[in-house]
Amino acid sequence: MIKNKLAVVVLLITLFSITIHKEAVCQNFDDTYPLTLQESIDLAIDLSPLSQSARYALIANQWRYRSFRADLLPGLSASGNAPNYRRSFRDNLNPDGTTSLIYTQQSNASFGLSIEQPVMPTGGNLSISTGITRLGVFANENTYLWSSTPVVIGYSQPLFQFNELKWRNRIEPLQLQIAQKEYTEAMESLSLTVTQRYFDLLLSRINLDIAEFNVAANDSIYNISQGRYNVGNIAENDLLQTELQLRNAESSLTQAQLNYDQQIDNFRLLLGLSPDIPIEVDIPEDVPEFHVDQERALQMARLYNSMYLNFEMQTLEAERTLDMAMKQSSFSATIQANYGLNQTSENFLNTYQEPLSQQFVALNFQIPIFNWGKQRAEVNFARNTQRQVADDIAFEQAQFDLQVQNMVAEFHQLRDQVLLAELSERIADRRYEVARNRYQIGQIDITNLFIAQTERDAALRSYIQAIRNYWISFYNLRRMTLFDFEQDVVITHDL
Repeated sequence: MIKNKLAVVVLLITLFSITIHKEAVCQNFDDTYPLTLQESIDLAIDLSPLSQSARYALIANQWRYRSFRADLLPGLSASGNAPNYRRSFRDNLNPDGTTSLIYTQQSNASFGLSIEQPVMPTGGNLSISTGITRLGVFANENTYLWSSTPVVIGYSQPLFQFNELKWRNRIEPLQLQIAQKEYTEAMESLSLTVTQRYFDLLLSRINLDIAEFNVAANDSIYNISQGRYNVGNIAENDLLQTELQLRNAESSLTQAQLNYDQQIDNFRLLLGLSPDIPIEVDIPEDVPEFHVDQERALQMARLYNSMYLNFEMQTLEAERTLDMAMKQSSFSATIQANYGLNQTSENFLNTYQEPLSQQFVALNFQIPIFNWGKQRAEVNFARNTQRQVADDIAFEQAQFDLQVQNMVAEFHQLRDQVLLAELSERIADRRYEVARNRYQIGQIDITNLFIAQTERDAALRSYIQAIRNYWISFYNLRRMTLFDFEQDVVITHDL
């Protein structure tokens, strides 16, 4: 494992140096850098735009959770206004009951500090505040009046109301856990995508190699056929067939080259590499052999896959909606009580001497009487939505469990298919060599040779496809269970 990581680091440094010195790369473009499947995955996790996007998504959720945690702590705030100057006519009530207009000039400035602490279990709010106010009246003689509130302690308590903060305290930690799981799943999904693109590129390169080989082989066969035709050993139809096969091989070579160029450009983009970095991929040498117990895979998926946390989140959201509907449809009230000290004086220093007490108590309530059955409809809607969510979750969970079980069964079969495909590829390759040698000495006709060639090409492609299916199943199993059964460890990815 250390050697692999060291190799990846060296490869990253090399590729970075190539990106910096583009001119040198262009001059030595024939030097290619081989990438194994694991090295490609490591590069994608470090450099791919998809991995960067997943990181930012997790970081955003982490900051969201920090914002929620800050909502549970006391907050200090300052408020005030100045100069708040006013010069205008205003109504004035005279002692005899009449109203007159008087011309006034005054300013009102204030400043206050307050600390508020939400009480999460009850949904209440505790506050402590202090403040100072200055009223200035500008007439024949300027007059200033100071008013102070050295301390005011207040508490507001909702009764029979929906407690949003209490529900957030249950949902937000779960939301962060889901984000962390989804980040790990995103990295494993990226590994799966890299695996698919790796073998797409590998298959396109194999097709290119096959096309180049077929052009060379068919050109040689065509030259041999021309010699035989000239001496009368074969008919013109056989000669034309070999020429047609050569032209078809040349056409296939052009198409294979175009497809290879497209695949390698897409692969570089996925890995986050510069378009001018020459790379190549090869057939993975080892196919790991290990057993995956179906019940254990199901257990790991239930423990670590984000889907099960999402099921829990959906259940909580449905319960929250029902609780909100029930609380909003019934009696609700709010008790608010304040106790503090205040004083007023024309002299600023006297405003804090012998302050007088102040109290404030209020009970606000709301009782729904008649609204054409709206509250009842809202509660029934939320209750039936909760039941629907429960049934949906049960079905989705059973479906997911079945998917994991089928994947484990398929994984064991795919390795056997790799071994059979490898054996078939060797047999087909040997058969083609035998057929080619027999054609050169005139023991078989051209049709049987081309059949052997076609079967050899098909067997090689089937072998690559079998390996591709195995590795895709391997990384898909990791993605769904977030467990590495080869190393017997839980899969984690750090930022």
